[in-house]
Amino acid sequence: MAKKSKYIPKKKPNLLAIFILQKRLIEKYYTCFKCSVDRFGLSCTGSIQPDKDSVCYKVKIIYSEKGAPKVFIKDPEIVTDHRIHRYPDESLCLYYPPDDPWQSEKNIHETIIPWTSEWLVYYELFLVTGKWYGPEQPHVKSKIQEK
Repeated sequence: MAKKSKYIPKKKPNLLAIFILQKRLIEKYYTCFKCSVDRFGLSCTGSIQPDKDSVCYKVKIIYSEKGAPKVFIKDPEIVTDHRIHRYPDESLCLYYPPDDPWQSEKNIHETIIPWTSEWLVYYELFLVTGKWYGPEQPHVKSKIQEK
C-alpha cells in the first residue's frame, strides 16, 4: 500500500474568473466605468470627480496576472513633481504593498477606486498648497521624481 503524500499543492486562483467578477462588480457599483476582460487581464476606463467642485478625471485601471491593479490618470495630465506619490510608470501610489500586499480576494470597487478618489483629493490639495497631505512611504528615486 502506497503511503499518502502530506503535500497537497496549493490551487492557483482562476484569474479569468477573478477578472470577470471584478468587471461585474466595478460596472455594478460604478456605472461610469466600462471594463473589458481579455487574455491579458482586466482593463477599465471611467471618470472620477472626488468632489462636486473638483475636476472630473479620466482614469484607467489595469489588472493583469503580473500583480496588483494599477491606476493611471489619463486626463487631465498630472503635474510632475517628486512630492506627488506615483510610481516610475506614472501609476498612482495608492497604498504601501509591504504593509498590505494585494490579494486576488480583494475587490477593486471597495479598495482601488475609493483610494483613487482619495488620492485625487490629496492631489488637488497639493495643487493649492504645494504640500502632499496623503499618507507617505519612501519611494525609490525615479525619472518622475527627477523632472
